[in-house]
Amino acid sequence: MEFKRSVVSAAALGAAVFAGSAFAGVSGNVGVVSEYMFRGISQGTGAAVQGGIDYSHDSGFYLGTWGSNIDWGVGGAELDFYGGFAGEVSGFSYDLGAVYYYYPEEDETGTDPSVNTLEVYATGGIGVFSASVYYSPKYFGAEDPSGDDISETYVNVAASLPVSDATSFDIAVGFTSLSDDVNFGYEITDSYTDYSIGLSTTVTDALSAGFSIVGTDLSDDDPKFLISAGYSFDM
Repeated sequence: MEFKRSVVSAAALGAAVFAGSAFAGVSGNVGVVSEYMFRGISQGTGAAVQGGIDYSHDSGFYLGTWGSNIDWGVGGAELDFYGGFAGEVSGFSYDLGAVYYYYPEEDETGTDPSVNTLEVYATGGIGVFSASVYYSPKYFGAEDPSGDDISETYVNVAASLPVSDATSFDIAVGFTSLSDDVNFGYEITDSYTDYSIGLSTTVTDALSAGFSIVGTDLSDDDPKFLISAGYSFDM
């Protein structure tokens, strides 16, 4: 099978949960990005409109949902549901949780096996640096030649370095490791590296914008230049 869904980017999702869970209450977010990338791989041509709702408790417990339009074999929509627990101890921030990637139109497209995927994750951070590990026993429906599920481990390290009070220089590198080969379109492989380099800025307390360069080490995969804007609000 050709696997176009490489799992906002996973790093961005982790960062959003990691940061947002520190605030109690219900909040929402909407945004647009010139191209939806996930772990360095495009989820559709053209711009994507995205948004979500999050609930967080003072204890550190949080729940949320997030969605985006996509353009590959399972239809035109993706919905993510996630929850976990986050906090801070002596300057060390942590976040433990799970995310379920759901494609509501896959029955209509006849996708078999199902690409709906459950992933667990753990994130830790000190200062401007963070590291995350994700694991799924079934990587978006991928199977080996014998029909067994292909499992996945994804590791990401990132830094967000302040340039000014409102702007930061963001860099992240991720590594995907699979239990067997998967066809990513560019290359059939059981592992690859992705990266993201960019600037993000807070225009107001609610409005943010960003520019980034995203790519992978997969053969013939050229870097993508992305722009994005987002608006967050309390509910």
